[in-house]
Amino acid sequence: MRKDVLSKLGACLLIGSFAFMSLASGSSGTKETDSITVKDGGNDDGTQATTTEPRIEYEITHTTFTHYTNSINREEYCGIIEITNTGSSYIYLGSCTFDLEDDSGHLLQADSMVTGSPDVLAPGEKGYFFNNGYIDEGVSLDNGVNLVPTFTIEIAKKGKDAIVDYPVSDLDIRDNDYGMGIKVTGRVTNNTDEEISLTDAMIIAVFFDADGEILDVGYTYPSSIGAGATSSFEISTIFGNENVSTSNVADYTVIARGKYFNW
Repeated sequence: MRKDVLSKLGACLLIGSFAFMSLASGSSGTKETDSITVKDGGNDDGTQATTTEPRIEYEITHTTFTHYTNSINREEYCGIIEITNTGSSYIYLGSCTFDLEDDSGHLLQADSMVTGSPDVLAPGEKGYFFNNGYIDEGVSLDNGVNLVPTFTIEIAKKGKDAIVDYPVSDLDIRDNDYGMGIKVTGRVTNNTDEEISLTDAMIIAVFFDADGEILDVGYTYPSSIGAGATSSFEISTIFGNENVSTSNVADYTVIARGKYFNW
């Protein structure tokens, strides 16, 4: 069942400051950083010139948090935060932690291995922080369980040059064997003049129900692909939300983009 998602959202400015806000599940909020104006030595006509630094502007356009008892009688959860870049700058999805808290705010467990993808978002694009994980044995859920994500978003230092997209084709979707999630197969083309190695790109699939709600996110890394070559891939949610199947997936999106580190 759906639980509240309480979000402590940290927008990381280039100068290293942070801002926080809280949201409830299903709601959205916009975070805009202050414009930073730097005065230089002046123009030739004697007037003062100004330079405005890029701003981090984004909106949380979707939150998903479900937990359930899986087929091996373990308690499992699925958490997804959708970020939309509402500004004019290219932004980078940094680190993210998912804390699980009860209704009193008591920490039940913390997961720092949260995936963010795509790494860089152009203006208007959407990205995702997501994780499917076990709730630790011995954790009591008698007082409820809530997802509290904390994340950083930065200006992408390379701007539009940070984005390398790879075309996907021949997509198909079907249920995994034994009713354990779903599987997407397809092909990805390396349309660059350099070989793609295993860690150079990530392919994600985002699954939606008939109301546009996000059910799950799966991902994989492509094998090495030579320049101009095409290779097959498979994304399985066998370790994702077991309750998702082709019967409740109305649509899905597949994104293949190069990995980027904001160094």
